[in-house]
Amino acid sequence: MTTEASYKNLSELLAEIQRGNVAPVYLLYGDEFLYKSAFKPLLDAIVPSKEQTLNYEALDGATASIHEAVERLNTFPLLPCSKVIAVHDTQVFYSKVTVDELLTKSKEAFEKEDLKGAARCFLHMLSAIGLSLETVGHEDLEKLLDKAFGDRIRTVKTGAGTWLDQVLDYCLREQMKAPANEDEGDVLSDAIIAGFPKTNHLFLTTEFVDKRRKLYKTIKKIGVVIDCSIAQGERAADKREQKEILKAHMKKTLTRVGKTMATRGFEALYKKTGASLRSFSNEMEKLIAFVGDRNEILVDDIQQTSDKSKQDPIYELANAIGERNSQTALFYVDSLLQANLFPLQILSSAINQVRKMILAKDFIRSSSGKSWKTRMNYGSFQRAVWPELDKRKGDLLTGNAHPYAVYMTLVHSENYSYEELAKAMETLLDTDLRLKTSGQDAKLVLERGVLQVCGIHAKASTNLPGRLNPLSESSSCR
Repeated sequence: MTTEASYKNLSELLAEIQRGNVAPVYLLYGDEFLYKSAFKPLLDAIVPSKEQTLNYEALDGATASIHEAVERLNTFPLLPCSKVIAVHDTQVFYSKVTVDELLTKSKEAFEKEDLKGAARCFLHMLSAIGLSLETVGHEDLEKLLDKAFGDRIRTVKTGAGTWLDQVLDYCLREQMKAPANEDEGDVLSDAIIAGFPKTNHLFLTTEFVDKRRKLYKTIKKIGVVIDCSIAQGERAADKREQKEILKAHMKKTLTRVGKTMATRGFEALYKKTGASLRSFSNEMEKLIAFVGDRNEILVDDIQQTSDKSKQDPIYELANAIGERNSQTALFYVDSLLQANLFPLQILSSAINQVRKMILAKDFIRSSSGKSWKTRMNYGSFQRAVWPELDKRKGDLLTGNAHPYAVYMTLVHSENYSYEELAKAMETLLDTDLRLKTSGQDAKLVLERGVLQVCGIHAKASTNLPGRLNPLSESSSCR
C-alpha cells in the first residue's frame, strides 16, 4: 500500500481503496483548498454517501480535543460497514518549529479580511510556545517574539502595529483562548499504534506538519500521508507548478459548466489572484455567473469583475452588508477607520447600500420586476430584467452603475426581508444620531450598527464565535 503520495496521485489512491486496501489513517496537509477537494472523493470511496449520515463524523480541529477523536475512533459504527472520523484543520502537528509559519499564516489571513482565521493561527502560535492570551500584552508579545525567534519572524512582524495588535484585540474582544499546551500528538500517536476497530478510519487535515514529530512518523508507517502543498516561491520552477495546478483546476471547472476561456484569459486571471487556489476558484465561479449563458469567458469579463477590495474598500463594506457577512463588514469598518476615513463617510456607504436594497425589493414586488427569479444568473438578468431597469434612469438603484452591480444589489436584497431592511434603515439613522451627539467611541457605535443590520445568524453566527452578546456595548474588551 502507498504510504506517501501527492494530491496528483489521488486517482491511484482511490483505485487502491476500491481494491480493498484502506488505511486506518489518512493525513492530508498543505493547501486548504486542495486538501478539502481531495478529502471528499476519498470519503465517498470509503463510506457511500447514503451511509454518511450515520457513519461519518466530522470534528473541528480548533475546538475538538484529540481525546474526543480517540473515543469516537474506538466506538463501533451504527451501520455494519466502514466509518470515518475526520478532524478537519487540526493543529495537533503544530510545534515551536511551525511558529514562524503560523505567524505568516496569521498575517496572510488578516490581509484577506479573515480575522477569525488570523486569530486561530495566532492563538495556536501562543500555545506552541507555552503562552496564554492573558499573559501577553502588545509590547511584551513583540519583545518575546524578537527574543525567541529573531530574524526568522522579522518580515512577518513588519507593520505589526497595523495587524498583530488588531488580531490580539480581536482575540480579547471575542474572549478567545489559546488551546492547552498538552502534547496531543503523542496521545493520538499512541492510540494509532494501539489500534482501533478495523471498520473505523481516521482522517486528519491540516495546513502545517512538523515531519520530525512522532505522530507524523507513526502515520507515515501505519497510514497514508497525502501532500497537498503548492510551491509558494518566486523561482521559475515554483511559478510553473503554480500555473499547472491552476490551469488544471480551470479546465475542470470550465468542463463542468460547458464553457471555454479566451486565449489570454488564464494569464489575466492568474495576475489578478496570484497562486491562491481558493481565490482563483472564487473568481472562476464569479466569472461563470457573470457571463451567464455565454459559452466563452473573455479577458474583458475578467477586467469588469475585477476585485475592487484594495481600490475601493467602501464598496467592499457595502458588499459585505449585502451578504449579511458581519465578520467581513467589521473588518472593513476597522480598515476604513485605520485609513482615516470619517465615521460618517463609512456610515453613508452602509445607508446607501440599504437604500438600494429597499429599492431592489420595491422593483421585485412591482409588475416590472416579475421577470426576476431567485438565483437567476447574470445572463438571464441581462436579457429579461435589465431592459426594464434601464428605463429607470437617474434613480439610486441604477444611476450610472454597471448592470452587474445592479444585478448584485438584487441578489443581495434576497438576503433580507422588506421588514428587516426597514428596521436596518432605522438602525443606521439611529447610528447617525449617536455619532453626531452621543460622544461614544465611533468604532463601537459603527460596529454596533453593522451587527444590528446584518443580524447574528447565518454567516455571522459562524464567523463570530464566542461573542456572548454582540449587540451589547460591554461585549467589547476595549
